[in-house]
Amino acid sequence: MITEKAVVLYRGSLKSCNYGCSYCPFSKHRGSGREYDRDRDQWFRFVESLLENGGKAPERSTGAVMVVPYGEALIHDWYWQGLGRLTAGTSLDCAGAQTNLSFSVGRSVDLYREAGGQTGKLSLWATFHPEMTDVETFADQCLRVRREGIRICAGAVGVPENLESIRRLRQLLPRDMYLWINKMDGMERPYTVSERQEFEKIDPYFSRELAAVEADESRCRNRFFVESDGRVRRCNISRVLTENWYDRLPGQKSRMRAGCGRKRCSCYLAYGGREDVMNRILFGSYPVFRIPRKMKAVFLDIEGTLIPRGETEISSFAKRDLELLARQGTGLFFATTLPVREARKRCRALWPLFSGGVFAGGAHVVLREEKGEKEVLYPMDRRWLRIMREEGRNRRARVLAWERRGILYKITLLRPRQLPWKEDEIREVSENCDNRGEGQVRVFAEDCCLQVVPYTASKAEGVKTLCLWLGISLSEAAAAGNSAEDEEMLRITGNPDPFLSDDP
Repeated sequence: MITEKAVVLYRGSLKSCNYGCSYCPFSKHRGSGREYDRDRDQWFRFVESLLENGGKAPERSTGAVMVVPYGEALIHDWYWQGLGRLTAGTSLDCAGAQTNLSFSVGRSVDLYREAGGQTGKLSLWATFHPEMTDVETFADQCLRVRREGIRICAGAVGVPENLESIRRLRQLLPRDMYLWINKMDGMERPYTVSERQEFEKIDPYFSRELAAVEADESRCRNRFFVESDGRVRRCNISRVLTENWYDRLPGQKSRMRAGCGRKRCSCYLAYGGREDVMNRILFGSYPVFRIPRKMKAVFLDIEGTLIPRGETEISSFAKRDLELLARQGTGLFFATTLPVREARKRCRALWPLFSGGVFAGGAHVVLREEKGEKEVLYPMDRRWLRIMREEGRNRRARVLAWERRGILYKITLLRPRQLPWKEDEIREVSENCDNRGEGQVRVFAEDCCLQVVPYTASKAEGVKTLCLWLGISLSEAAAAGNSAEDEEMLRITGNPDPFLSDDP
């Protein structure tokens, strides 16, 4: 099973900024030469720690690094040089920073490239500050960055008094450049209905900013927030973990322990960096960069993905995101080993949002359209039912046969929850099937269920069929899942995410 890569956020000791925004404490401080030297040395120490360790964070390899400074980092050469070294010297998929975009684009990108950096691996989260720059200048900087081949999102704090300038910014930026809105902290009243609607016209995901997301440390095991002195947190607002970043030896496995200490994920870096499935669907492999992915169809596993292990239903937060995607015209499809009837029971509240899917591990594919329904069934010879009943008697399993219109398309060998299928048992049943008809069926297990489906049926093949019916390419689809059955489906769809593992 492929393990997900880690995301590492870095915050140095820099506490100064070239902007003088009235609300920001860091605008009041001008850094000294000694402070800058210290920040530069700390940053390069962190960069070296990743280079020396082969790009590894504790317990797993690193996929992305993001600089999240208190002040403005990218006006300083050393950050560009360090980001360049990271993207040149490790297997990082991407690196980047939060920034006010006040740097010289040409000179800064030259420094990055001279250090070996690849602009295709660079992502910037740019914030518009109405007190310090005008809309036209900021929009022009965004376009300059983009012309260099750098991925970028732009945004602003949702101050109601700034609504007109933010609307103007939306008009000047390309439609496919995401303009996010952060909720305004410290506002002594909730947003009015009208204000919320206006901000949602600009940022379709603004409702996510206003939702209360309960903290859940189990969804943060693949991220680390590193302070300048090596202290580590899971995110910018959680408590410090037990081990210092620099206590590790190259290649050493490490387990950093500490509770989250928060009741709510109260900002985007907190809730957007979690391993929630909808974060990945909406914003790709590394949601912390806040750059949405573009897709026309989404394929979602149910058990362990839409409905996390141990839960009985999808979270209200994920349901809200699915409703938003459906309103935007994105096709939603299940991709599950459950038959249609069982999938509908598990996802009754979501069912109207979905247009069909891949069911029974790929043995049943359904597309519901206004003009009617398309489906394909992969039939199994009925002799397999007799064979599986014999296996069931020998292995203390109840046999369930799934049929539609007289066609047998899936068999399940069901055992009690306390008696999951072991690897040697799965192998034995699979070999027995091959001996009786090689290449006719395939066998795989999910906890206490041993599934038998036609050999050519799989989630990946079902996704291909649906994309063909929809008239879209695989690159225009996204998928999410958490088992070996999902791996090929994830690989063939556009912007594939790391394979989601349930292993801690």
